[in-house]
Amino acid sequence: MSEGAVQMPGSSASRQARRIETALRAIEARLGPDVVRRLRAAPDRAPAAPAIASGSLALDRATGTGGLPRGHVTELVGAPSSGKTTLLYAALAAAQRSGGLVALVDAEGTADPAALLACGADLETLVLAQPASATDALLLLTILARCGALDLLGFSSIPALRDLPAGRMRPTVDDHSLAAPDAGRLMARGLRVLTAALTTGPTAVIATNELAWVREADGAPDTPRSTGGRALAHFAALRILVEPLAPLPDPRGGVPGLRVALTVIKHKLGIPGGRAVADLWPGRGLDPAAELLALALAVGVVARDWRGYHADGIALGQRPADAAATLLADPDLATRVRAAVLAGGTPPRAA
Repeated sequence: MSEGAVQMPGSSASRQARRIETALRAIEARLGPDVVRRLRAAPDRAPAAPAIASGSLALDRATGTGGLPRGHVTELVGAPSSGKTTLLYAALAAAQRSGGLVALVDAEGTADPAALLACGADLETLVLAQPASATDALLLLTILARCGALDLLGFSSIPALRDLPAGRMRPTVDDHSLAAPDAGRLMARGLRVLTAALTTGPTAVIATNELAWVREADGAPDTPRSTGGRALAHFAALRILVEPLAPLPDPRGGVPGLRVALTVIKHKLGIPGGRAVADLWPGRGLDPAAELLALALAVGVVARDWRGYHADGIALGQRPADAAATLLADPDLATRVRAAVLAGGTPPRAA
């Protein structure tokens, strides 16, 4: 530039703007339109509510956000036969009771209509998909998440993907050297696409995963590890550890139930460490009315004296079963009591 030349104000900034636009267009041409974008151009997430009820009021309170976060993945992880599937079915039923649409992708092929019905699910409106391969399972999840019509999308289960055929790789996967990709890499890719699809919609995803205790070679204590790999633990915004505590004798003389501890071990949207206890019963799943009564009594929303149980000046009954039945028969009262329980007190934290 000669001495007499004058640099126009803002010319450097305009050159930078042109260069970044050229770079963005090159990235989109090479990798696709959704890989890079300006934040102001990102679509807003506008769910009906930040979270959807899980079916267990104690768990909703332990999360600190009111339940399962919309637009994110929640993982239920625990040992086999710890109650994960019952909790999944209860969450689907709770979403339906609140007027939402739900779907279940059953990679295990073991979906039990009788158990779903016992948990309160409406089989007429529940969408059930049973994929034939791991690739199809992840594709089904992504398509259902992107449709934007579902409130809750269940998946059972991550370890089952390892038992399904991998399936033919889709042309969208840019690594043709993997003719038969391992399950862990396949899940990581599928979950990456799924979490991106969830960001703009109202759908919450809840998936089950299993823990197995692996004996270390050096004599160290057994280490719990996920049999479904680490991909879901990485992509999940909320992880809930399900641990059996004790069997519960059935007062009706039927099959004993199971008391489980639910611990929030990862929470991207709140504080982890919340802990809840839930009672699971064969043939009926959770008992929402009994759970509501116990929590309301613990935080002082329901009082008990020589006259029995009462809340907000309304007599509920002399025995716990009578009080729970009253709450079950009066949805408006149950809604007020539930809101007061969620608003009052601090949920217990894991030590």
